[in-house]
This record gives sequence, C-alpha cells and structure tokens, in this order.
Amino acid sequence: MNKVIMIVTNKYNPDIRVHKEAMYLVSKGYEVEVICWDRENECIDRESENIDGVNIKRFFPFSKYGSGLKQIRAYITFLFEVKLYLSRKKYRYLHCHDLDGMLIGLFSNSSNSKLIFDMHEFYEMQGEKQKYKSLIKRVVRYLQNASDAIIYVNDIQVKNLEKKNIEKLLYIPNYPIISDYLKVIKKKNDGLQISYIGAVRQYKELKNLMEACDGIENVRVSIHGSGTSYRVLNSIKDNYINAEVTGSYGAEEIFELYSKADILYSVYSKDNPQHMISYPVKFFEAIVTKTPMIVSKGSVLEKFVVEKDIGFAVDGENVDEIKNLVTYINDNKVILEKCIRNLEKIQFNYSWEEVVKRLDEIYV
Repeated sequence: MNKVIMIVTNKYNPDIRVHKEAMYLVSKGYEVEVICWDRENECIDRESENIDGVNIKRFFPFSKYGSGLKQIRAYITFLFEVKLYLSRKKYRYLHCHDLDGMLIGLFSNSSNSKLIFDMHEFYEMQGEKQKYKSLIKRVVRYLQNASDAIIYVNDIQVKNLEKKNIEKLLYIPNYPIISDYLKVIKKKNDGLQISYIGAVRQYKELKNLMEACDGIENVRVSIHGSGTSYRVLNSIKDNYINAEVTGSYGAEEIFELYSKADILYSVYSKDNPQHMISYPVKFFEAIVTKTPMIVSKGSVLEKFVVEKDIGFAVDGENVDEIKNLVTYINDNKVILEKCIRNLEKIQFNYSWEEVVKRLDEIYV
C-alpha cells in the first residue's frame, strides 16, 4: 500500500512547499491525499478536488487567521474531524506539516503508519515571552520523539535535538523548482523596478519602502501578494506616486513578476528572530532568476548577499537609509550588472529537483 496522508492547517490553495513534496511523491507512484483546514471557509465550494494528481480534502471549522488563542476551539474541532476521517482510512505514511499539523497527526493517527514531522520553521522563536518559548520547546521535543522521521530546513531547528533523534533527520531546504523559473526572461525597464513578491505580512517595512521611494525619479515599487498586511497597504498605496499593490497572483504569474523585477525586496521585521535566521524561498527564487536583492541588515541573508556580492542590506525601519540606498542604486545601475554576473555563478546551485530526492530515504 503506497497511500500517503499529509496534514496542513491552511486552506491549501495550494501550499507551495507542501505541494512540491506531494507532486514528487505522486511522480514516484504514491497516492497522496492532503487534509487541510480552511479556517475562513474561502474554498467551501471545493471540499474535495485534485490538483496535479494530488487529492485534496478540506475541513471548515471557522476561525480568523491572526486571532491567536481564539482559534483553539476551531482547531480542536478540526482535530476531531480529522481523527474521525482517518479512522476510516488505510494509509502507510502520515506526513504532518509544521507544529500544529504534527499535533493533529499524532493524536489522529489510527494506523501503524510512519509518522513524519515536517518542520518548516524554528518554532521556539515564535513565542514573544520566555514562558511560551519554553513550552513550545518542550512540545517540539515531544513531537520529535514521537516521530519516525524529521524534515528540517535550517540547522538552528535541530540545535537542541536529542541524540536519539539524529538518525531521523532529513535536510530538505525550500529551494525553487529551477526548471520552472527558467521561464523568466528579464525585460528591460526604463527605470528601476523594485518588487516584493510573496506573502504580504510586514506592514511597517513595506510601507517604509513605499515612503522612501516616493518621488524618486524613474523608480517604481511593486508589492505583489496577499497576506495580513495586504489590505492596509492597498488602502494607502494612492498616497505614493511610485507604488502599486497588486494583491494575490497565480502560480504562473510569478514568472512574469520576476521578469519585470530589477531588484527583489526581501526585508522583514527584525523584531521577529525567525526572520533573521530564515532563508525564504524568494531568496532562492531571486538567485535562479538572476535578480539582485535587498535584504535585512543583521540577518543571515545579509552575510550571504555580502559574501557573494549579489545585493544589498538595509534597516527596514529606517526610511532615510532605504531612500539613500535606492537613490544610490538608481544613480549607479552598473552595480546591478555586477550583481547579475555574480548571480550567474550560483544560479543553479539551489535546486528543488535535486534536494527533494532525499524524501526517498523516508519513503521506502
């Protein structure tokens, strides 16, 4: 029996990281079903569907993203609905994404399946208070001990791993599918196009970019994507003559967005330690599309960008610093050509097609 059940706690429209893994397993002959939680009922007319050979099953306990502990009742309802659903299923692998997905899987597993903990983030950094960090740390350790395999994306995630779990580890960073991004053909812009492409969550940093670039001749800021800060940024965009906020985009549209981008803006709040130690997928998308980037000062990305000379670092809270950097680049575009030449040297070093093959060590 080659049945795989995956669990995610989003609406799966789709979740790109999860979908890439699921598609790989389908290509290897596995039957994959993704169980997901559409908490805001956005896909209520699509309870079940098939995307690229991956079967999707959605549940709809209602809650609001970002409402914190108010979501617990709906989360518990989701847990019991999944538990009942799985009690009627036969499967060989239960592949649980993120901390909340793994908790659902652990308490819902109704067979002797292999239990996989797919860790997308460093969860101990998500609690603002030390008491929450300590609790999260204990929960993560418990789930790691209960798992048969642990997938991680960053070395800091397994810094405190118990020795008995070392053999469970599998490093699968979230690289892009390189063959897809070869569709990107750069277009010649009259001015300087600075683009943000991804989940729009960092209101302050993106607003500061819009403010810093406002009125700089031949500079355009484009913010693409949806997220918790999209609506408020969209509501103020008309205050800035150089800015556009476009909202969500389709899977194929992302290639056109990169083709228009002279610089990728990948700056996040330094108040969230998670942002300072993570390598977001857009970072690797910029590399494969040969797009110079601006990243957060003090982050691991800054060290990489400076070492490879493929972009710039800035304090996202400092409007004047952002403005000075953008003005400098705009007046000296030859430095972007140097960044592009350096990006060409590493363009194909971060391939999802290669790293995803490590799943074969679990799926045997």
